[in-house]
Amino acid sequence: MPQPLARPGLSPSDLAPPAQPGVARMDAHVHSKASDGPVIAAAGFIGCPECYSEPEAIYDTARARGMDLVTITDHDTVKGAWTLVERGFDRFIAGEEVTVLFPEDRCKLHVLVWDMTPELDDELRTEDLRADVYRFAAWLRDRDLPHALAHPLYIQNGRLTRWHIERAALLFKAFECLNGAHQGRAKGTIERFIERLTPDTCAELAREHDLKPVWPEPWIKGRSGGSDDHALLNVGRTYTEMAPAEGNRKITDPRAFVRGVLDGGGDSAGVGGHSSLLAHQIATVGMHYYARRMHPNATPTGKLVGRKLLRFAGIDLPKPSKPRLAAHLVRKRVLRPRKRRSPLISALRETIGPVLERYPDLYARLDRNTWPTAGTAVGEHERMAELADELSRALTDALSSRGARALRKHDKQGVLDAIVAAGVVQLAQIPYIFSLFHQNKERVFLDRLDHELSADDRGPSVLERPMRVSLFTDTLGDVNGVCRFIQNVAQMARESGRDLEVITSTRLPVPDESNIYNFKPLFASSMPRYDNLEFVIPPVVEILRHLDRHQPDVLHISTPGPVGLVGYLAARMLKIPVLGVYHTDFPAYIDHLFEDAAFTFMCKRYMQFFYKPFSNVFTRSEDYVEALERLGMERAKCTALMPGVDTDTFNTKHEDPTVWGRMGVDPDAVKVLYVGRVSIEKNLPMLAGVWKDATRRFRELGLDAQLVVVGDGPYRATMEQELTGVRFLGFRHGQELSAIYASSDFFVFPSVTDTLGQVVMESQASGMPVIVTDQGGPKEVVREGETGFVLPADRPDLWVDRIIQLVRDGGTRQRMGAAAHDSMQGYSLHHSFDHFWQVHTEAWHAHLARIGIRPHAGISAPTA
Repeated sequence: MPQPLARPGLSPSDLAPPAQPGVARMDAHVHSKASDGPVIAAAGFIGCPECYSEPEAIYDTARARGMDLVTITDHDTVKGAWTLVERGFDRFIAGEEVTVLFPEDRCKLHVLVWDMTPELDDELRTEDLRADVYRFAAWLRDRDLPHALAHPLYIQNGRLTRWHIERAALLFKAFECLNGAHQGRAKGTIERFIERLTPDTCAELAREHDLKPVWPEPWIKGRSGGSDDHALLNVGRTYTEMAPAEGNRKITDPRAFVRGVLDGGGDSAGVGGHSSLLAHQIATVGMHYYARRMHPNATPTGKLVGRKLLRFAGIDLPKPSKPRLAAHLVRKRVLRPRKRRSPLISALRETIGPVLERYPDLYARLDRNTWPTAGTAVGEHERMAELADELSRALTDALSSRGARALRKHDKQGVLDAIVAAGVVQLAQIPYIFSLFHQNKERVFLDRLDHELSADDRGPSVLERPMRVSLFTDTLGDVNGVCRFIQNVAQMARESGRDLEVITSTRLPVPDESNIYNFKPLFASSMPRYDNLEFVIPPVVEILRHLDRHQPDVLHISTPGPVGLVGYLAARMLKIPVLGVYHTDFPAYIDHLFEDAAFTFMCKRYMQFFYKPFSNVFTRSEDYVEALERLGMERAKCTALMPGVDTDTFNTKHEDPTVWGRMGVDPDAVKVLYVGRVSIEKNLPMLAGVWKDATRRFRELGLDAQLVVVGDGPYRATMEQELTGVRFLGFRHGQELSAIYASSDFFVFPSVTDTLGQVVMESQASGMPVIVTDQGGPKEVVREGETGFVLPADRPDLWVDRIIQLVRDGGTRQRMGAAAHDSMQGYSLHHSFDHFWQVHTEAWHAHLARIGIRPHAGISAPTA
């Protein structure tokens, strides 16, 4: 037997757990460099194959990872495997992954066939058996070849249905139940399908399909497992195992092993596939392609950097010689002194060292001398994904700093170079994004098949478990009604045991709760004119990876910003419905801020684009259902969410007159409160003018009143200059804010763009009458003349009159405040959340019905 090559490095996580005595193992699905088709369709244009693994290295790796027997199953060729057969490798059997088609619709299947020879491979080709799955299955029977239908639930060319799977059950004797490159969930589904097979069900399938079973006893199915490895990363991590037939002696003959699989004696074991594993296989193949096709043409500096990066995948290339590197640097400085250094190369030099220091286990694997015992870095999938995330973040930070410096120097080319380099960093994440989408493309098919099988008591239906919701928001750390709404939703979910998680990305502090996830932004900057608001670029891959693990059923997008866009991308990845809330009338805000018709038009078009795919959009008031219709939403998809307020946090019981002394507010004056963003779009210039007129009237009438403003924003400085005697308290939170509400006398809210005005409800719950405009949502939670006043936004004189009336008439304030408090007691957060959850449940069930998942006869779907 030939001497084995030096095996790739291994770590404890590489090794399969010890087998029971006598149990034999074989990774029954592995690829070598003979699988030379494109790794993905797009790679075919550049001639990148799907695998570079040497057959000898596959053999050594499999044996080192605890496999007793070895095979290679290349796509539609036996050449790679046959090289080991000819050289007499022990305990090895040649295989092939054969592509076959249903002639009716050309639906593609892959079938693993073992004990293959070049002559049998020639028969497949000369008789054109791959084009007809029925002739191919008969050929397998006539040649009595051991085989298994590979990844049976993998939709390869968009045609696979249950019809094809049922026919495959009549055509093939064994199924691959666990594939290391495809999601592990499929194992449970295909095994439930196999367990459903009985003599009676197989006879029924034969009648339904008018197709005779090819093999005897088709209800007895062999089960196999294999890594489907293309890059020497996962060989031996997924495998087939078989107990001894007699005498507790381990099977050492690979032909006896695969024959046992065909007879139903094998089982699948090991790890299922996941997105990081697939991404690293793709990336490794790409790195091999670069090493062979592009690296030789790189500059000495590029070769130096490329060599370091390629070592992550166990690719060891010679280091550029010192004389050649020095000559290159001299040429650059002397002959091309003005040429800019690549910002990406500079950023890599600056960041990769510090980042690697935080991953000493992976850093150690860059030394080729450690590979025989420790293995390559890219094979540690979870750790490598974490490293890729952190390196991407570090590179983005470095490039953002370079871009900012170039902007300050008015260096347009420097800014452009930094932007292009940052784009390249994000493009490097494409293997992860592709893999996340790829691993979820069968989700609908698996859900539907699981549900259909559940009718025969073969496992649970998707309808039998609680719904999972992921809520995306760009704002959670700010002080506004949107944030309080989302925090209330998260709190209600925790208290009621509902599976809802909140996803955001911000530098601002957010509540430290178990169902709130704050992903550190790749880039964050204060918004122009709004220092307390952020523009962020969220870490797309990190968030998608989290969603891939959580597998929600419904996505709720609360804001139309960058985080909201990631939510929409996640919904496309998971193939699930999207709901949202129209919290903010952005077109109206833009119109107030800029008074520019073009800006307003662009904002409207963006909102139309953003909300059009939603299954349902909540508004915070009936008034804004019409606004959504004007944006092009169907009225049937618009729902006014039952408003809710935390009547315990905002309550008269929190009244504390001593709070004013601590804040520099006159304790004897009538306190007129405003809470919210201090900005033009809240119509505060109108309030400033009203307060000036009211102050003159106060002096004439001998009244003592003080305006108290809680919040901050770009209009604060102007407002402070225009008004004297007004107390600006900035942001206030928690018990202090509750005390301010309950200890004030009445509330003014001049906004004409709010969809609800959460602060209006909080004020009334705290026992204050309110004054609001006749535009927007706040008027819907105010009883005119009973709990407050609803006044025209263009009649400041009426605002002055009502403010004077409430300042001078304490009896009216008390009567209206008591009515306001009582009116809010019916707006329970629990009722509001139940309505919120019910609408999501209905959207989920409607989505399931559209994909063919409906309650079985006599069984109703669970309610919210």
